[in-house]
Amino acid sequence: MRPSLEVKIKSIPRDPRNTLIIACPEPSLASVVAIEYIIDALKMEEIGAIRFRNVTPVITAIDGVAKLPYRLFYKKEYALITIRQHIPIPMELYTDFINKILDWAEENGINRIICLTAIPAVGEKEIDNVYFVTEESYVEEFKVLGFLPVKDAIIAGAEAIFLDAVISRNIIGALIMAESKVLTAIRRLIEGGKVATHKDLMYILNQTVGQLGPDVIAALKLVKAVSKIINVEIPTDNLAEHANKYSFLIEKNLEASKTS
Repeated sequence: MRPSLEVKIKSIPRDPRNTLIIACPEPSLASVVAIEYIIDALKMEEIGAIRFRNVTPVITAIDGVAKLPYRLFYKKEYALITIRQHIPIPMELYTDFINKILDWAEENGINRIICLTAIPAVGEKEIDNVYFVTEESYVEEFKVLGFLPVKDAIIAGAEAIFLDAVISRNIIGALIMAESKVLTAIRRLIEGGKVATHKDLMYILNQTVGQLGPDVIAALKLVKAVSKIINVEIPTDNLAEHANKYSFLIEKNLEASKTS
């Protein structure tokens, strides 16, 4: 039987400021940790959940409490909606997932949808700049916020699915990208011929992200980017501690990387 999605979400007030922030799955976990941190830092309210039918269920447990891995949160004061993704969305369901979320977003007057992700360094070394890709008519809007447009790149995977779905809608959509030391190091190993097989790559990921934890520096850049987008100061003092709290997510995310 084909896997399917069941989405149960409360309606939210229509507000021209309404912004939805999601994470694109990537091995450094920077985007996942950034959203987890924002939810906790802003004390966001849970408003719904997403269940996958006809797939083996996975439940996360935090302090003894069973949690569905895909849940939506809302902060009325800041007109902010986020999706908590403890486990990557299966790629065979990602297009369906994005389109159902976009349907709900349009029905509830959400004007902006931002997908956070991490990338290897654009230049010789990592810098604090944050990059973006969006439709031509919205480029200046993101430049004004201090982000840099990606000059030349081929975008694939979950990020491409997101962009392909959002540009056909009457919604401002953007991919926001922070440079990751973890992903930069892995790219250099691949380019240097030191990673010969997918098994080698998984070993490196387990030795870096698996032992050292998520890329907190890249997550910090993404949290600051969201602060600019919603024009709200989000304190980042406890980000490193928070990343350690959710380090248990690494194993599931690395497992997902094997099939992506």
